[in-house]
Amino acid sequence: MRRLPLSAWLGLGLVLAVTLPPFGAAAAWWAVDNRQHADLDRRTEQAAALIAQFGSLDPHVERGLAALHVEADFGTPAVKDVLAGQPSKDAMGAKDAKAAKAAAIAKEPMPSPDVMTPGLRALLMSAPDGKHVLQADFLRRSVDGADLFLRKPSTSARIAAAGLTALLVLTILLATGYVLLRRWVVRPLAQLSSDVAGVAGGQMAVSPVASRAREVAEIGAALNGMTKGLRAALAERDAAEEQRKFLVTSIAHDLRTPLFTLRGSLEAIELGIGNGNHLRRAQDKATLIDGLVTDLFTYSRLEYAGPALKREPVDAVALAREAARAVDDRIEVVASAAGACVSADRDALMRVLVNLLDNAARYASSRVEIAVEHDGDDVLFVVTDDGPGIDAEDLPHVFEPLFRADRTRNSATGGAGLGLAIVDRLTAAQEATVTASTAPTGGARFAVRYPNLRPSVP
Repeated sequence: MRRLPLSAWLGLGLVLAVTLPPFGAAAAWWAVDNRQHADLDRRTEQAAALIAQFGSLDPHVERGLAALHVEADFGTPAVKDVLAGQPSKDAMGAKDAKAAKAAAIAKEPMPSPDVMTPGLRALLMSAPDGKHVLQADFLRRSVDGADLFLRKPSTSARIAAAGLTALLVLTILLATGYVLLRRWVVRPLAQLSSDVAGVAGGQMAVSPVASRAREVAEIGAALNGMTKGLRAALAERDAAEEQRKFLVTSIAHDLRTPLFTLRGSLEAIELGIGNGNHLRRAQDKATLIDGLVTDLFTYSRLEYAGPALKREPVDAVALAREAARAVDDRIEVVASAAGACVSADRDALMRVLVNLLDNAARYASSRVEIAVEHDGDDVLFVVTDDGPGIDAEDLPHVFEPLFRADRTRNSATGGAGLGLAIVDRLTAAQEATVTASTAPTGGARFAVRYPNLRPSVP
């Protein structure tokens, strides 16, 4: 059964309530009428068989006809003519057939009582208007040797059957409407009310609502979709809260070791027992702490405030060389796409390349390379190193905050584990992409893809 608007179901119920009871009443009237006439036919056949067996009015025939509630006349032509609608000549001047019949009945002599059943005799002789009653209330059926008179079927029986049937059909329709309304509207709405109260109390489990009323089903679907969205939002919130706690804990752990070393070096210098190594160590740890704090600030700004980026044409090769010099002069720059130009935020792209090169320099054995290449209509910045590479199971996670592939790339090289997460967010903010893989010759390979702009910047 299809889902229809509630107004359509109510309209259909109204149409059925208006049309079905009259149809039921008409069917009951027809059925009772057919049954009454069938009973008349049956009694006529039985009376005819009885008369044919005995041939005349005798005690056996009288008792049989009385049992069948049939009256009989075995030889009164006047009565036959009157009931057949054939008045005598004295009634031909009447205004209509009914008056002619009445006049004929009135003028005919009373039939002989010896040729009719006692009931018919009593009706004709005892009642002043017996002939009129006979004509109005009885049906005449002619059989061999006699005329049979059967009382006409009762109209009240047909009226009662029609009325009771109409009332029964209406009752069934109302009961069905009540059951369906309760099943499709009242019960689902009560369930929705309970579910809404549960959601308000923190219960996120919502039972599916089954209803043929479209509005109720749509409300149930909307509530189900809302709870799914709430569950997803709560799960995301819980995951973000767990990530925040983990981030704070990890940053505190990463800051504790260099701070301890810095404090010890400064105390040694203050007490006059330190040497140049203590000063250099203090400077290195201060630089490390500065990098950790900078990464943390940048990640927090990207995660919660969003980057404020401006797009401009940027010379890809020149920026790659600048990023390589900022990290280590020994980094090799391969410019196979000389003159390539990308649309990017220069500072953000610079931060992306510096983070990738710094990550490669930390894990490389001896060689780091950045290549600027054409790939169709795009420009690729490819950073490779000759370090241990990245395990296949770690590749999907390298851009997650605080992730370190400790099994293949030594985690003791410093950093808070936010550099690649910053790269991923900055490239996404510029509608660019970054991917990680293990190079065919070993080591890690990071590729940053930007659309190429033409004409190129000279």
